[in-house]
Amino acid sequence: MAGSKSIGDMILRILVGLLFVIIGIEGMADFGGNALYRELDDVFDIIVGAVLLVAGLLLIVPLFISGIKASFTKTATLVVLVAWVIYIVLADFMYGLRGVDGTEWFEWLEVLIYHLLILASVYKVAQPAVKKLGK
Repeated sequence: MAGSKSIGDMILRILVGLLFVIIGIEGMADFGGNALYRELDDVFDIIVGAVLLVAGLLLIVPLFISGIKASFTKTATLVVLVAWVIYIVLADFMYGLRGVDGTEWFEWLEVLIYHLLILASVYKVAQPAVKKLGK
């Protein structure tokens, strides 16, 4: 990893990569009850799971192994960013608001804030790719 990046950035990138590797495995193995997969059929679960698994690996592997094109890594970060936005929409708004009343609003809001914190982390990791996309 380049010297201009901090150890915190590297750890954040590894954690975001691991999160998406795990979400990808959940989709491919059909377990975990991840909200991203509740709205999808079985074949699409496997496809989305494989894409997220590869994207997560492309976030982590270049930190330790050279030779992977930067364009793959940038594409992976954008995939992860888009996937997490979709996850928030599905988990917090499509499923998260069903039958919510009374004190459940606070639970829903807490989970939404957790998801938005993760989104902020994913955005931090994907920021170089987003800036490049805007050019």
